[in-house]
Amino acid sequence: MLRSFVLGMGFCALAAASEPPVATAPAPVAPAPATPAPAAPAASLGQVRGTISYGRHDPAVGAIVIVRPEGPPSTVRIATAGTNGSFAFDGIPDGVYRAEVRRDGYVPIIKSGVKVRAPFRAVVEVLLLPGEPPPEDPAAVSGSASLRGVVRVGGGAPLAEARVRLTRPDGADDSHTLLTDKAGAFSVPQLAAGRWRLDVQGAGLLPVRADLELGGDVAIDVQLAAQPANYQPLPQDLIVPEDVIPPPGA
Repeated sequence: MLRSFVLGMGFCALAAASEPPVATAPAPVAPAPATPAPAAPAASLGQVRGTISYGRHDPAVGAIVIVRPEGPPSTVRIATAGTNGSFAFDGIPDGVYRAEVRRDGYVPIIKSGVKVRAPFRAVVEVLLLPGEPPPEDPAAVSGSASLRGVVRVGGGAPLAEARVRLTRPDGADDSHTLLTDKAGAFSVPQLAAGRWRLDVQGAGLLPVRADLELGGDVAIDVQLAAQPANYQPLPQDLIVPEDVIPPPGA
């Protein structure tokens, strides 16, 4: 009987071994993660830096520097030279620019063909000489213009409640006076095209005063440098304007 049981067990084991294995579905394979598309290259941004002086060891503190493109229109950058007569513009798109330096009582200097190419730094060194500027014929422009811009402290921080004033040197139009908002921004949407004098002032900062030919939509970026304790302001900086200044956004 024991023998029969053993033989029976062996027969069952043999039968089980001879049965074909049951096919099983393969485990699902997770799809490979998609390769992210390469990021679009950032626009090349360069720098323009320089020093303005009256002579050796005599920095031209308060001189006005205007950097504008020689090609397609883009933002016009304006700054005052600081304590050591230096100025700096960052974040400038690659291209060819013109640097204009002005100071009352000195011959204006214009340097064209200033090439900006990131990551290199374009350097402008200017020596001012006493004299009167040559007479200029205003550009013959007509139509309308608008001006928008940002006022910053040297270094890039936006300046709120900076005073911005626009006047026509020929007195042909009413002046516009306003304050920058919290982001240092301002906008004058309706202007007659032509030459306008821009005057920007901030407490404890060297003012900007520059003539601009406005036509179409013009954007500017203004930087004001800190005013040294021993700085002697120009006579026009001491004149208190009588304009009523509307609050930002009015």
